[in-house]
Amino acid sequence: MPRNLKTAPVDIKKIWAEAKRAIAESIGDVDTYSRWIEGIEPLSYSRGALVFGVPDDFTADWIKTHFEGIIRSALSGPLPGKLKISYETGHCAEPPSVPAAKSSEADLVRQTSPVDVQSASCEENNSEFTFSSFVVGPENRFAFAAAYGAATGEGMVPNPLFIYGGTSCGKTHLIKGICNEVKAKRKGKVFEYIPCESFLNIYVDCLRKNKHHEFRNRFRSVDFLLIDDIQFIANAPRLQEEFFNTFNSLHRENKVIILASDKMPSEINGLEPRLVSRFESGLTTEIEPYGEETRLAILRKKQERHAVKLDDDVLKFVARNISSHARKLEGALNRLVGAVLYTKCDVTLEVAEKLLRPYLEEAASNRVSIEKIQRTVAEHYDLRVSDLTGRKRPNNIATPRMVAMFLCRKLTDRSLPDIGEAFGRNHATVIHAVSKIEKDSSCDSSLSSLLSQLKRRIQSSV
Repeated sequence: MPRNLKTAPVDIKKIWAEAKRAIAESIGDVDTYSRWIEGIEPLSYSRGALVFGVPDDFTADWIKTHFEGIIRSALSGPLPGKLKISYETGHCAEPPSVPAAKSSEADLVRQTSPVDVQSASCEENNSEFTFSSFVVGPENRFAFAAAYGAATGEGMVPNPLFIYGGTSCGKTHLIKGICNEVKAKRKGKVFEYIPCESFLNIYVDCLRKNKHHEFRNRFRSVDFLLIDDIQFIANAPRLQEEFFNTFNSLHRENKVIILASDKMPSEINGLEPRLVSRFESGLTTEIEPYGEETRLAILRKKQERHAVKLDDDVLKFVARNISSHARKLEGALNRLVGAVLYTKCDVTLEVAEKLLRPYLEEAASNRVSIEKIQRTVAEHYDLRVSDLTGRKRPNNIATPRMVAMFLCRKLTDRSLPDIGEAFGRNHATVIHAVSKIEKDSSCDSSLSSLLSQLKRRIQSSV
């Protein structure tokens, strides 16, 4: 290029306006885009260095952690090459208003007293989520007892109580059940139930409006603080710092803290060790995936709300063949009830099988296999699958092999001979392995924790 020709200046504001459309499409959620991306102001661009203006350090950290990859991808066309992005705080472009539900939560920070907070939380709290409507089975019995104790104050009150488990296993039902129990039986007690995303949004709003003290007053003036999906606090250092201080303040005053997550504390990536230790200092309890008997009990309980009553054999068919979460069970039940109401047909087993074919095909494709369990266990122990199925018997292989056999027995419907054959053993070896792992895990908390981790990893992968 001749020396006297200059490169045309980059119109970074125009480029950013066009890039935001691609970013919005990638994010998908309108509220998330509006809260974090819409208010970003492009300040300058020179020689591959782009400076964005944002309101504060918290926003900068959050964008950097959660959205910078999407931003870089959207800008890679108009700004090719290695892009260096930095953030300058103090730019208070007011983001678009938050949708009504979340605006009302932000308004609570500014307008309500602790007593008003209780009223507002009750409105969010659907009355169907009670202890009496919760189906108790062997998979959730301990979590139910702990939640009931926390709500009533009877016996040992776990503090904090940390409930974890997979999608739609009943964590939110238990937490809201605590709210309803406190509201009905413990007049004068102030509670705050809030999903972690709303907790985060309120914190950001208070920072931007310089009303940090109101955030603290709201969440430190309650008798019960209940936060759902607490795993979303990960990778937000400033919010973790604030919650750490709030946790300590409540705990010192013997106020009850109840948290729910899809993972146990030590498995939440990005959670500070000091919070992990706080969360584990009380009672940590898991809700395991539901077995067939509990699934059938759930279907019977949910059918009580319908005028249409299906034959119990049909409910057993659904419970046996749809082993995913409770919402899927309810969807299958609603499909059958709808068929009776709208087509006036008699739902026999044959009719149910036809109506539920999409559910059954999905369940079949998602069913846990012996091969999947073998791969997961081998990967955890840094072994090959052939090590688990071979004839070698050193301890570093024997224990993982028994763990894999145990999980095959618990997570599949395959027979003992089938499991034995998959490992090159007979059914008596499988019985011994299952018995030994059950016995050892009952007195070895680290093995019990490992089994829970492997179960969740296997089930989430399918």
